[in-house]
This record gives sequence, structure tokens and C-alpha cells, in this order.
Amino acid sequence: MNTSRPAAPYRKPWVQRHWILTLLLALGVLFSLSIAIGAWMMYSVMDSMRYTPPFIEAMERARANPEVKAALGEPLEGRFVLGAVEPKDQGVAKLFVFVHGPKGKGEVQVEGVNEQGTWRYSLMRVNIDATKTSIDLL
Repeated sequence: MNTSRPAAPYRKPWVQRHWILTLLLALGVLFSLSIAIGAWMMYSVMDSMRYTPPFIEAMERARANPEVKAALGEPLEGRFVLGAVEPKDQGVAKLFVFVHGPKGKGEVQVEGVNEQGTWRYSLMRVNIDATKTSIDLL
């Protein structure tokens, strides 16, 4: 008597049976990774602008200005930086710093030129969102 069972039919692995789903999953992972890496790179560049002389000076002047203190309150925090700063001896800076305090929100706008290691600013002001007014920091 032969009590052995017949061999089970060959069954393809899950990946081969669901190759479209596997492909879509792999593309989704690659897309998510590329978005995450791009966001990290953008954050790194924007965060590095926080250590440039134009940003530091603009935030110091904004924090020391009594009109800005009255409009936005203390402490004044810079949330997000947009723009560009050329770190050369003959560089140019154009920055927008989105700031907020306990009383409101605003934007610090900076434009300047680096002439042989000394920054000369042509524009430095705080635009208050609530009142649509500008406060000159120069």
C-alpha cells in the first residue's frame, strides 16, 4: 500500500503572482524617498541661512525695535527663511524671514550687498500682517 500523498502543484511566489502590486509599491517607496530627500535638502539650505550676517543683523534689529515689539510682542521668532545669500566678499543678500510673536505675525525683508567683508543694506523692514504696515529697521 502506498500512503504517500500526491505532490502539491507548484505555486508561484507571492511577488510573481502580484507583480503589478509589487511594482506600484516599489514606485511608491521611491517616490516617497525622493520627496523626503528633497524636503530635507530644502530645509538644510533654508536653515543654513539662519547663520548668515544679514539674517542675524535683521533679527537683532527687529527684536530691539520698540515698534516691532509693540506690534508683534516678545519673544520674536523667525519661522522660515526664503531667499539667497552669496557668501563671497562681493556677495548679495535678498531674504524674507517669516516671523511671529505672541501678538501677531509678520515678515522681515532684507536686501544688501557685501563689499569686502562689510554688509551694506539697502532695505531692511518688518511688514506687519495684521495692520498691513511696514516698520523700517535701517
